[in-house]
Amino acid sequence: MGNKFLTKKGIIINQLASDFLQLKKGDRMPSISEFQEHYGVARGTIQTAIKYLKDEKAIALVSRGHLGTFIEEINYPILQEYALSESILGTMTLPYSKLYEGLATGIYDEFSKHNSKLNLAYIRGSKERVRSILMKTYRFAVVSKFAANQAINQGEPVCITVDFGEKTYLSQHVLLFSDSTKETIEDSMRIAIDYSSLDQQLLTQENIVNKQVELIEMPGHQIIYSLKEGIIDAGIWNYDEIKDKNLHELKAVMLKNTLIETDLNTSVIICHEEDKSMQAFFNKIFDKENVLKIQKQVKDGEIIPRY
Repeated sequence: MGNKFLTKKGIIINQLASDFLQLKKGDRMPSISEFQEHYGVARGTIQTAIKYLKDEKAIALVSRGHLGTFIEEINYPILQEYALSESILGTMTLPYSKLYEGLATGIYDEFSKHNSKLNLAYIRGSKERVRSILMKTYRFAVVSKFAANQAINQGEPVCITVDFGEKTYLSQHVLLFSDSTKETIEDSMRIAIDYSSLDQQLLTQENIVNKQVELIEMPGHQIIYSLKEGIIDAGIWNYDEIKDKNLHELKAVMLKNTLIETDLNTSVIICHEEDKSMQAFFNKIFDKENVLKIQKQVKDGEIIPRY
């Protein structure tokens, strides 16, 4: 397949495969003239590319006279191989917990099943990952459902393509203290806040209402170290890291499980709303149950994470 994608015909095959990924059996195919106008290439180039996809058993078409040409059969995995022929760039949070390691392993496995090359970048902070989608630097991003909905509610052109369900992002957030005798945030305490993380920032601000505290800005993954070193007195963080690394010497107070917390602990995949081929892959081909199975196997220590 490789050399074909170095030609103009190959580029059109790639683009047409992306278009067909968005259709289903029984849909009317755009006319050759419509494709020709859209892509600005010769009619023969469109016809040759469509024939190639037919020969590869990606699609089967049936003509219905003046009504047009319709999809008789469609093979999404084959179309996906051509539509996503280049290496796919995705991003997620730093895999510092078994849940994140399992999620990364499962996503890599799902792409490899469909012969797609995936490069995952690990970017700290949901705000930066959302921004990477808005800038079209990456094709997809893993964020919490809360962060995704916040972006959507603010009118950003992103959409949720996969919802992995509750407790797939983290089990819960906890309020950590350096002093084991403390149960609540008190005035004059030094509190960690990570402004790059919408989730951590929101929970921190909720828990310091009417408190006179000093906010210490730092990356979330440095909170545990800073507590141990006495740099801060308290900070909200992911309880999974405490469990995974046996850091039970730190005082952890469970936060109340609210509707917001449910969205905060749910993993979703977002894409740019204009990236229809990536959306089609996640909606029609991507098997989230396989990812969840692998995530659980990594979490339970049954398989070694691979990411």
